[in-house]
Amino acid sequence: MKKWIPLFVGLFSFLTSCVNELDKYYETPDWLKGNSWEVLEKNGNFKLFLSAVERTSYKDLVQGKGIITVMAPTDSAFQAYLTANNYNSVNDIPLSQLDKLIGNHLLFYSFNKEAFEDYKPNGVESENQYKGMYYKFRTKSRDSISVEYDATLGQYHKVIHFDRFLPVFSNNIFVGKGIDAKSNYEFFYPNSTWTGSTGFNVSNASVKDYALVSDNGYVYTLNKVLDPLETIYTNLKNDAGYSQFTKAYDRFAQYQYDATATTDYGKGDSLFVKSYGATLPAIASEWPISSYLSLSILSYGAHNVFAPDNSAMQAFFNKYWAPYYSDITKVNFEPMLAFLQNHVWSGTILFPQQIESGLYKSTYGTPIKFDRSAAQKKSICVNGSIYGLNQVVVPPMFQKVTAPMYCDPKYNLILDMMKNASYIPTLISNSNSFDIFYPSNDMLLSYTNLDGKAMYYINTNPLKYGAQEIQIDGDNGPTTMSVNQKKTLAGSHIATEKISTRTNEAVYRTLQPYNYIYTKGNKAYSSSLYNIGSDAKVPTFTKIEGEWDNGNAYALNGETASALVPESNQFKSLSTTTSPADLKTFIAYMTAAGFTSATPPYNFLQGERFIALVPPAASLLAAYNALPSKTTEKVAALFKPYFINVSASNLLDYPFPGANVQGQLVTFGKKSDGTTATFTLVDRGSELVIIDAKGNEAKVLNYFPYIYADGAVYMIDKTLAVE
Repeated sequence: MKKWIPLFVGLFSFLTSCVNELDKYYETPDWLKGNSWEVLEKNGNFKLFLSAVERTSYKDLVQGKGIITVMAPTDSAFQAYLTANNYNSVNDIPLSQLDKLIGNHLLFYSFNKEAFEDYKPNGVESENQYKGMYYKFRTKSRDSISVEYDATLGQYHKVIHFDRFLPVFSNNIFVGKGIDAKSNYEFFYPNSTWTGSTGFNVSNASVKDYALVSDNGYVYTLNKVLDPLETIYTNLKNDAGYSQFTKAYDRFAQYQYDATATTDYGKGDSLFVKSYGATLPAIASEWPISSYLSLSILSYGAHNVFAPDNSAMQAFFNKYWAPYYSDITKVNFEPMLAFLQNHVWSGTILFPQQIESGLYKSTYGTPIKFDRSAAQKKSICVNGSIYGLNQVVVPPMFQKVTAPMYCDPKYNLILDMMKNASYIPTLISNSNSFDIFYPSNDMLLSYTNLDGKAMYYINTNPLKYGAQEIQIDGDNGPTTMSVNQKKTLAGSHIATEKISTRTNEAVYRTLQPYNYIYTKGNKAYSSSLYNIGSDAKVPTFTKIEGEWDNGNAYALNGETASALVPESNQFKSLSTTTSPADLKTFIAYMTAAGFTSATPPYNFLQGERFIALVPPAASLLAAYNALPSKTTEKVAALFKPYFINVSASNLLDYPFPGANVQGQLVTFGKKSDGTTATFTLVDRGSELVIIDAKGNEAKVLNYFPYIYADGAVYMIDKTLAVE
């Protein structure tokens, strides 16, 4: 999945460092034509614009005290703006709004026409992927510091806002994207006309005169006033039809202290930046986000939000969440986060023709494709675009075998584990089919121990995403459950294949190597639960009904049942008192062979994974009695061939009848000539047999072998000969 890292006010100082280079790049012409104010004044068709500038703090700048590019609307354009907004004159516009408006027409630095058509923020010698791709330019327009309420902490913060960037859509950007300029531009600006076939449109305006020269930069004349663009968040927030989307988004909001902004603009107050951490794009920020500070990303980067309206969100809630939650605001963080992440795409701006191509996918691989007519709301914003939809882009986890844990909150903990273990991308793919056995939150917390340690769920702030965690007993009390522990436990509940069946019994391979789920009737066993030899904590399972297209989901049940924990004990640590009853005699002989008292125990295994073959007690006794000498060395030599080297035998799985795991078994024993003893494993479908050096066949007796952290134990019906 993608990670979003906010760009903060530190970029102001970065951009300032670029001034000298940019001034060299966009040099003011050597000849004198008068400053920008004088150029416009001489023209005589910009009286309203100049009267507006005069009321702001930008008059000196326009009159030559700074290098700028001026986007100047004609008098008729400005009069149309006044009329549309019910102003009788420029003097009726509130000063704060006027500053914001006029600032949006004044760009940092001096840009000639060619520079707008192929802006190169990385330097004049750099090469762009295609001309026009860097389409945003920094203006003097900025909202004042606002005060916002942080619901997670119950306190107010002063929030800094950044300079707006103005979109300039040259013909080159559409050529580079391979799409039609007119229809794609006018989709977002239905009240404007595309006139940039040999140049560009500036946001909602057409250019009448390109690059009029002045002493302090260039002047462009426009047929419309440039409406200051708001953020995606503000645009949606101001539309009551999308209130559920913005409320859901705000559940992940964070207010992060910005030291640079505080020093430069705080005037004694602490200033903050509103973001959404690494979980969601910062759609409330005027600037795009990036993993590095770069002028190019500011000029290129954009978020695209495909926002479902309230009715679409309610319909989704009714289908997936209504059986488990009273309303949409109560949905747990992780399912809601998956929903939101599937409705955003960050990179650069996407036009409708690109959406219709189906080439773009969400974070989770869902094709973002719909006809442009489906967008009942469409807006270019200062930080990207909005497509307002009356439908939901359904995340795949709600349609795959993962659906139960994204719908039903009683599986909240196993969802946390599977997400932290990075299993979700695997589980929502179509490359495999899965059987997931779901333990409930109560089963995990009340009746399950991992490595003998209890688990706890801690929620220090129900309103704050990330304030929740699973803890597990540690040496000094409960501690945060590690990713590896989550991976081990969660993976033991995910079956990738049913590899063996017999009447009402089956063996499933799990995502954890050499770890399996056994089922017998309606009971499910992990290796640990099977080795205990008691059904007291063994869960039953029932199928969860649903239209999953990549597997089956089962609910684990039982009033005091445990989840499917893997075996953490090692066979090498078992004694005659801690082993299952049918292994006690075998382990007694291991003691006689000196294996259990060696340092470390069973040191001849050299840390390799193994299979232990255990003949019947009577056969063991007969083989032991047949030894001419009962020395430790002789006993050890007798029993070492009953240990199979899994790696040397090229076994990627433990063998089960019908699983087609067969071939030569390389033992840890030796023949009389010093060479390694081997056997042959044959899978006959309904049973496994092991053939020794003399051609004798020993049948494997236990359909479910004992599986430990270091190896597996199979019962066989007779002893084996090594030569």
